[in-house]
Amino acid sequence: MNMDVINNTSVKEVVLIRHGKPLSAHNDKVNSAQYAQWVRNYDKSILDPTSHPKQKTHIDDSYIVVSPLLRAKLSAAYYGATQIDEELPHLKEMDIPYYKLPFTLRSWHWVVLSRALWFIGFKGRFESFKAAKQRVNLVSERIEKLCEKHERIVLFGHGMTNYYTRKSLIKNGWQLKQKDGDFWGITILHKPLP
Repeated sequence: MNMDVINNTSVKEVVLIRHGKPLSAHNDKVNSAQYAQWVRNYDKSILDPTSHPKQKTHIDDSYIVVSPLLRAKLSAAYYGATQIDEELPHLKEMDIPYYKLPFTLRSWHWVVLSRALWFIGFKGRFESFKAAKQRVNLVSERIEKLCEKHERIVLFGHGMTNYYTRKSLIKNGWQLKQKDGDFWGITILHKPLP
């Protein structure tokens, strides 16, 4: 990758950083009620102190945006963010669905199964997939607005939200330069100025 292109002020840059691994992200076998509690614990969890980024990117001279969820705020603090420019409610993770089903699975298998049911329209006491996608479109609209004033925007968010934000930005002419959706993963997009 040509670093001269990245440093060229005629290019806008958006960096989507997924939060670090939550301490509560165990993969025990649980029933549906225990899984629902796992989801609640995940949303309130601190970061696993043994989890560290494979790589880091700089956040200097960047407009810093965080999700309102604790794991995203703690990830920004881990990066050394001393000032958060904006806490964006729309950047919170797409709700992790849970359904009352009569069997036991490992926690992450519940996530996969529940997401699959959610994608095809099963409802519950959480936002629908359609509503979540509409909310994430507001994230990309906010990014476009912020780019009118800022050259580089760094967002500390979540796996699914980052994924759909990336897709929305690419539809709007952004170019994908780097992609990683794992814990601490960094996704970078560029957009040349007209």
